[in-house]
Amino acid sequence: MDNLWQISALGSKAELQHLESSLQDNLQPPLSFSLFEDDLPIWRLEIIVDQQPIYAEWNDLADNIKIELLPSKNWVLESLRFLTPVIAGRFYVHGSHDEPSSAKDKISICIPANIAFGTGHHETTSGCLLELDKMLGDGLNFDNVVDLGSGAGILAIAAAKTLNANIIATDIDPETIPVAQDNANNNSVGDKIEFVIADGVNHRSLPTNSHDLVFANILAMPLIEMAEGISSLLTTNGYLILAGLLNEQAEAVASAYQKHNMKIIRSQIIGEWTILVLQN
Repeated sequence: MDNLWQISALGSKAELQHLESSLQDNLQPPLSFSLFEDDLPIWRLEIIVDQQPIYAEWNDLADNIKIELLPSKNWVLESLRFLTPVIAGRFYVHGSHDEPSSAKDKISICIPANIAFGTGHHETTSGCLLELDKMLGDGLNFDNVVDLGSGAGILAIAAAKTLNANIIATDIDPETIPVAQDNANNNSVGDKIEFVIADGVNHRSLPTNSHDLVFANILAMPLIEMAEGISSLLTTNGYLILAGLLNEQAEAVASAYQKHNMKIIRSQIIGEWTILVLQN
């Protein structure tokens, strides 16, 4: 990948984590983030972007900003290869450079390094996996599952590995669909998931009142805007897992769904992110 820039920022760990979270909410978030211990208590956040940064704009966001053009190399893939496996309940999400878990109580999901959003390392994805794990532990079963905004397809793959269900995974970005399909194939569940390009819930594969479990790991504003449409997908007593919202956004998102008769079952806070579980 050519014409990539690296932005380095120095600061406290909390300051840089807040900066990372705020940038994740952008309409066009950076390609990757890497946080390092520099000279404690100073930490360093390295950000990769594919458009030439304007120094003055970045300098307003953080102190000690350094911007440099990277040599021609796929730095996104290089950075992702150093990610360690994620354990979320029974799910063990790892890269192709790591071996599957040998533990009998773990379900391995292999996600090779790729530019499609979602490796399981972000709190929103791991939080959704934890909620699915809890539901399965509570003895719940599902027949028709939707993963809205599936990215790399992790949640759909996790559902396919644990449920005998019809599973649909959607994304608005056509470039992510073949990547997610390849990931599903590599995890031996490609034939159990239908991947479709869809803008929100507007697709013939998403009839209303037909799905008993829906994942929507997107962002707060789209979740609020699509509250009626997403709620309408669910069967009576169907479950909805919402993610991609910062803690301070949780109340507004929950309120939008309560207006459509969705009940809040529980919420989970992981770092600066909240995962909501609702029922129709």
